Amino acid sequence: MPERMLTEPEGYDMLDSCGIPVPPNQVVASADDARAAAERIGYPVVMKVVSPQIIHKSDVGGVITGIGGPDEAEAAYNTIVRNAAARAPEATITGIIVEKQMPGGLEVLIGGKSDPSFGKVITFGLGGRLVELLQDVSIRVLPVTEDDIRAMIREIEGYRLIRGYRGEPPKDEGALIRAIGKMARHFAEDPGLREFDLNPVIVYERGVSVVDARIIVDDAPRVGAARLSIRAPPEIFYPDSIAVIGASASPNKVGYSVLRNLLSFPGSLYPVNPTRTELFGRKVYPSVAEIPGPVDWAVIAVPARLVPEVMEECGEKGVRLAVIVTAGFREIGGDGAVLEERVVEIARRHGIRITGPNCLGIMMPHQGINATFDPVSPRAGDVAFVSQSGAIITTVVDWSLPEEFGFSSVISVGNQADLGFEHYLRFAEQDPTTRSVTLYIEEIQDGRGFMHIVRQVADRKPVVAVKSGSSRKGRAAASSHTGSLAGSYDVYVAAFRQAGVIPVQTLRDAFNLAELLASEGYPRGNRAIAVTSAGGFAVLASDYAETYGIDMVDLPEDVFRELNAFLPSCWNHANPMDIIGDADAARFAALFDVLIRHQDFWDIAFVIAVPTTLADPAHIANEIVRFSRNTDKMVVGCMLGGDSIRSGLRILRSCRIPNFSELEDAFKAAGSILRVRTARPGEQPRPPAFDRCPGGGR
Repeated sequence: MPERMLTEPEGYDMLDSCGIPVPPNQVVASADDARAAAERIGYPVVMKVVSPQIIHKSDVGGVITGIGGPDEAEAAYNTIVRNAAARAPEATITGIIVEKQMPGGLEVLIGGKSDPSFGKVITFGLGGRLVELLQDVSIRVLPVTEDDIRAMIREIEGYRLIRGYRGEPPKDEGALIRAIGKMARHFAEDPGLREFDLNPVIVYERGVSVVDARIIVDDAPRVGAARLSIRAPPEIFYPDSIAVIGASASPNKVGYSVLRNLLSFPGSLYPVNPTRTELFGRKVYPSVAEIPGPVDWAVIAVPARLVPEVMEECGEKGVRLAVIVTAGFREIGGDGAVLEERVVEIARRHGIRITGPNCLGIMMPHQGINATFDPVSPRAGDVAFVSQSGAIITTVVDWSLPEEFGFSSVISVGNQADLGFEHYLRFAEQDPTTRSVTLYIEEIQDGRGFMHIVRQVADRKPVVAVKSGSSRKGRAAASSHTGSLAGSYDVYVAAFRQAGVIPVQTLRDAFNLAELLASEGYPRGNRAIAVTSAGGFAVLASDYAETYGIDMVDLPEDVFRELNAFLPSCWNHANPMDIIGDADAARFAALFDVLIRHQDFWDIAFVIAVPTTLADPAHIANEIVRFSRNTDKMVVGCMLGGDSIRSGLRILRSCRIPNFSELEDAFKAAGSILRVRTARPGEQPRPPAFDRCPGGGR
């Protein structure tokens, strides 16, 4: 059966069978029947034309409301029939539905659609005629729990109307939760139900009722994206030997750059080129087969047409991972897609895993590996970066060097012909050098599989994601870039949050968050304090806290007493704490000691320091490090300024304490984390911090 929209009576029947309240209704075929049905249902009633061809009934004069008596019922029936015949002569009229006109209440919507990446999702929000204007909706990927539904309802701005606003009594939230739950279950279980839009659903003080339903069904099977299901063993990412196939002496060749970057690899490195005998002082082998020892990785940089032959040789050699940097596969469509399928078939037959094709490659700074053609190598650090764009990787790595930002791994996924985000997440999860993960995503092929895995990974190590393609043009660019078919941006963001991933819109925000989480872990809650020697920044801290959903808590009386014992009498006696512009490192240190002793009333501390002649930035930074070491709460460094504070920034960086050069960025980062999750009871609030600071443990 081709895709079609259910008529209103069919839709009401489906909803009624699910136990979802609908207005009393009856389909009639004559004016007399309309009169009788209206009498039975009870006035006032609404009449609507029933026709598979008429989607927008009001546009053809097919809806009449407020019918209050028998004569009006007959007249309304005849009017609708005439209007439909005149304005939609080609349409088949199967009847007129007479239904109870429900009293007014709060209008909301419940919707569902099938997303190409994540499958079936549901939406909830304010409904009625203003839905497109307000766009106040929340989204969840199915299946959902009752707690998920309750969270959906409560996260929209319009929840205040459900709770009771300006003297209005609260609406029946329980009945709304039940209605959404029943529809979500039916949607998840019925493969023929493709899309629905219940709008409006009227919520009363007691009960709910669906007033209009748009439901699309079909029987056509849906085939999801498939990838090799074999779980990639994490040990394949720790090679002892690497072959560069297509190694070159020409600086304008990719094989030249890859080989040059791998010269510092401490394991065995084998250049492969049938026309050379020596490169960079190393012996060159004519083929992989002639390499004397085992080969763990093969970085393949030969033309696309030669890749299948090379893959066969790699399979016979026992290569575990092929990093195919060559382009010209699925991303160009047609023959390229066919060629990619052939390469995957060869890999499957030989048990080779594939990164790429059409990728930049892989960097493992702690292992001395730069198996890419990026001209620079990143510092070693504790953030894993997995990206669907090689150009973004080169830009980020270039940015990271002067910022002294380090990575545990940098992986370009390319076309994801075999290994995808979920495999690299599993690697990062068990990698001892990784404390947090940042993702740049254009497409996820198996959204449900991704959610299952990333939820588990995010429970152990924080995951931050940037999803491109929020605009129509961005989605088109993603498709041409890596052969992607990107799903709805809003669905991605909702799925990320549902799985515990923190979504951000910019790369700068992503790495700010990743660094903060790698250092401090998840906060236990949203109770915050701020310390500063600059009154203006104390005011801004209050503003930013309110903007990003952070609670600036009141200071307890015992804390006041201890602070008053050493702070100048003119300090502001409030939180944020303005400890006056003449504060030196000793004053900061004394205040930190109080906060360390009283850790029960706060979850996040923002330390805001500005350049002064009395405060040595290095001394302030050392005190921030000590403060962070002696509390299991989140400490956010905000040393603001330029060259005069660089000595302090170097200390924070060397001790892996993040610093935000813009105050708003600090609050935005903390708020983004809090929106997704906090540390759970009994959970280690931050990753174990080995060798956190040169010369000392934590």
